[in-house]
Amino acid sequence: MNVIDFEDGRCRRIRSYLDSYLNNELMSETNHEVLAHLGLCESCARSLDDRARLKVQLKRAVMGEYAPPALRERIRSNLRRSRGFSLNKFSLALAAAAAAVVIAATTFFISSPVKKPLSLQADVAPGDVAGQVLRIGFNNHVFCAIDHKLAEKQFTVEQMSEKLGPEYAGLIALVRSKTPQDYTVVVGHRCHYQGREFIHLIMRNQDDVVSLSVTRKNGEAFPAGAAGAAIEASGVPIHEASWRQIQVAGLETRDYLAFVISSKTRERNEQLAASLGPAVSRFLRTLEA
Repeated sequence: MNVIDFEDGRCRRIRSYLDSYLNNELMSETNHEVLAHLGLCESCARSLDDRARLKVQLKRAVMGEYAPPALRERIRSNLRRSRGFSLNKFSLALAAAAAAVVIAATTFFISSPVKKPLSLQADVAPGDVAGQVLRIGFNNHVFCAIDHKLAEKQFTVEQMSEKLGPEYAGLIALVRSKTPQDYTVVVGHRCHYQGREFIHLIMRNQDDVVSLSVTRKNGEAFPAGAAGAAIEASGVPIHEASWRQIQVAGLETRDYLAFVISSKTRERNEQLAASLGPAVSRFLRTLEA
């Protein structure tokens, strides 16, 4: 009896691209193919997350770890014995860094840590359809802006445009024009959580962090009509929920879900969503045309 492997072919090919994807080495069409697959395949998205985490750990090992004194002395002795090898501080540092990388990689693979749950959880009743949808944006904000501390970063406009790609780079100027002047757009990138891709922009001022999170629908939709919406801005129904003092406002187009998330009051977050929502909706509808 032949066993059919449903994870061959396309998944194997996509996974062969993941390291190049992380290093921004893929051609544009291949990059889009990888992103489309990651949005649909949770297994490959997990593999990407694992590789990204390993890459960060290895970088930290090289930049900040030092081999134990005994290991450094062993490296120094071995290098001295090597014929024709000129020992200097650079070669010793390079060898020690390589040893630290091996140690870090070995520790990573031996421990194989299970992904930690989100630091903040959204409790949603089974029959709360709007809440189930809004939790998607909440989880992405917690995963990326809070747990992975992306809100503490500062990207240039060029970096954000490159990470978002030409399709979504226009969101940077849009968000700048629709948020109060004391906010700065500090992060714009694509990220993955629970098998789906997000277009994620983070704004920051002195006391608040705001996320605009956009993702393609995967069968989700808010309750039909505007009756269940918290507010309606320029004909766009906007739904709202709050968990752990984090406010989430969400809207939808034919193919997309968009969320505005902040730690402001409900009224303040609704104001931000009312300002951003119609413009974001128009932007996404142009992509659907």
